[in-house]
Amino acid sequence: MNPQRPEYLRPALIAGAVAGLLSGLPFIGAGNCICCLWVVGGAAIAAKLLAAATPGLLKAGDGAVVGALTGIVAAVVDTIVKIPFQQYNMELARKILDRLPAMGTDMPAGLDEILNGSSGMLSPGWMLLGLFFSAAVFAIMGALGGIIGVSLFGKKSLPPASSAPAPAAPLPPPPGPTDAA
Repeated sequence: MNPQRPEYLRPALIAGAVAGLLSGLPFIGAGNCICCLWVVGGAAIAAKLLAAATPGLLKAGDGAVVGALTGIVAAVVDTIVKIPFQQYNMELARKILDRLPAMGTDMPAGLDEILNGSSGMLSPGWMLLGLFFSAAVFAIMGALGGIIGVSLFGKKSLPPASSAPAPAAPLPPPPGPTDAA
């Protein structure tokens, strides 16, 4: 591995897993409604981890790359975490719709057939489409969070070199009249 090139994958996996977990949980995931809070925050943390592991200076591009990777990892984890909650959400929707007639509200036509016909789980095609859309949005917002993270947590200057610099050559005497006497 090139020592000058930072390692993006480890910080992206760590921060993306945490951001995806927080995004996928039912009530905590609502934090993403505030400018993709978990994704942007996770990408900024990934940039901090990257800055801590990289001896050199980081550029905004480094933050964008680690942030986008963090967003993609977060989208995958988010999709996996949401799978068990889908059945619960369908049952909750059925209970709410069953109570609508008691409140004097008519149930929309055809909705009962749709709910009874579905198994409560998304088809793999719809799940992959949702994953693709989430990955695109999370990658864009993660890139933004990575750039913010590099500007906040990145090193501002290189550490001093371990060896002393070479002494400078002495300056020549300034031109002027010479002392003859």
